[in-house]
Amino acid sequence: MKPAVSLDEPLKCLFIISLLVSAGCATPPKQQVTTVGPLCNISWDRTNDPRVTGYQLTVIDQSGQQNNTVLFIPANTTTISCKDAGANHEGVWDVILQSCYDKAMCGPSVKATPIRITTK
Repeated sequence: MKPAVSLDEPLKCLFIISLLVSAGCATPPKQQVTTVGPLCNISWDRTNDPRVTGYQLTVIDQSGQQNNTVLFIPANTTTISCKDAGANHEGVWDVILQSCYDKAMCGPSVKATPIRITTK
């Protein structure tokens, strides 16, 4: 079961955020934290809206280390490693994806998808 997030105005797109692990696919139902290994990837479905020029990916460290990363990713990219996205150590992270017409105009924030990165 994959969590689907529907973006309202101005973008009417459907994104599916899934966490791919080398041993298979793990997706969190609702707000349940999914545990993944250190080589995880964050992946999403490409939008059908030709006006979208990229995605804004926000990765928030929940361990209290104040390590938050915001990346603008070109529209032709739909996968990034957790480490490249900023989730660079063990702990709980929130992942938020938004579609954007340009770097200044993105869709509304959506509910974060939590992940726990472990070395096991």
